[in-house]
Amino acid sequence: MRPRTFLIIIVVIAVVGLGAVLAFRQFGGGGAAVDGLASGIEEPVDVTAVDPVAQENEEPGLPPPMPTPEYVPVVYAKVDLPVGERIRREIIGTELRPNNNVALLVNDEGQTIAYTDVEDVLGQIVKVPISQGQEILRPMLARSSAELEPSGLDLAMGSDLSLLVEPGQVAMAFPIDQFTGVAYALRPGDKVDVMMTLQVVDIDSEFNTSLPNITQRVIESALLAGGQFLFPESTQGRLEFITDINQVVEFVPREFESTSTIGADGTVQESSAVVPPIPKRVTQLTVQQAKVMWVGTWRDPREFEKGAKEAEAAAAAAEAAAAAEGGTTLEVPGAAAAEDGAEEAVAEPEATPAPERYENKPDVIILSLSAQDALVMKWALERGIKIDLALRAQGDTSQFSTVSISLPQIIEQGGLAIPEPGDFDLQPRVEDVPVPSLPPNPPVD
Repeated sequence: MRPRTFLIIIVVIAVVGLGAVLAFRQFGGGGAAVDGLASGIEEPVDVTAVDPVAQENEEPGLPPPMPTPEYVPVVYAKVDLPVGERIRREIIGTELRPNNNVALLVNDEGQTIAYTDVEDVLGQIVKVPISQGQEILRPMLARSSAELEPSGLDLAMGSDLSLLVEPGQVAMAFPIDQFTGVAYALRPGDKVDVMMTLQVVDIDSEFNTSLPNITQRVIESALLAGGQFLFPESTQGRLEFITDINQVVEFVPREFESTSTIGADGTVQESSAVVPPIPKRVTQLTVQQAKVMWVGTWRDPREFEKGAKEAEAAAAAAEAAAAAEGGTTLEVPGAAAAEDGAEEAVAEPEATPAPERYENKPDVIILSLSAQDALVMKWALERGIKIDLALRAQGDTSQFSTVSISLPQIIEQGGLAIPEPGDFDLQPRVEDVPVPSLPPNPPVD
């Protein structure tokens, strides 16, 4: 091999070796150790140490990793809710939202500011306008109208009762007694059905009066002669041919009922009265699922709150007065007889009773029902129709399909047999038997 060729090979090897050393120092992480050996430093260098500045410069602009949020149910408004709206199930809903939402923070009472359960919202009143899709927060709602006053809102919202009426319904007062009102067992929240009994009579469609009419026959000869041509008034009857006497006779209804009374002077006095026609009675279930909103005369709930506070204040004042005077003593029954010098018990001050929510004998009830059913009730009241309420079972939403009831239907469907004429009867007579009824002043439990 020529010397020149040999020198060229040596130079190439040296260049490749130098390039390998430089590459190892830059990419192999051993540069510090090589430099230390080259400079004669014997101390080892920690090649695992990482320069924080270099690490920061390696991935500029990237934020630190965030924890993955959890999703929880949140109650929100499906539609815009105005002030005074009573929360119903169909206008709210729930959806999953991240728990890092500010509305899900916990308040001082350990509750989240936002509602997570629909049941906690139902029946409450909106205090501030709530937009569609907005989370419903606890400060936005009030449990009663009394809570609306401190909010500073314009409270020209109507009565407290109007806040309890469902949209599409109306409230109507209706008189009741012990029989028509289910023996005063009704309470707000109950559902009742309304039964009506109508007494139907035949009328003259032209005069709009009950039949039979009063007639006056005309004497034709007297009419032609210009004299008195009218017979005396009589009740319109019907003509029938009686075969036994071979004549046509007129049957008229019993127009008068005569009664005899003995006067103060001992004379018999006769009196008579018109007997009205016997009406045809029919009973039907006319209104269903009417909601009882109140029993008795309506009272503002704030009156009860005020009465309760006054009762508490009176009790506290009486207790303070008793403590200041050293206590009022009350002898324990039998203590003196049992032992001389027995201790006396301190009388407890009696608190003023809070006002009763229900009257003992309410004479009116407030029902919530549709406008059409309210018209039915109004018409029935003004026509004097017999009305009774029937209490529904709790949670019963079924709709009954009934058939009106009358005497012929009871006889036909009930299989009743009309008694045949007989030669005997019972004593006393049926019209002399008193109808069972409650005493004028029934005992109060």
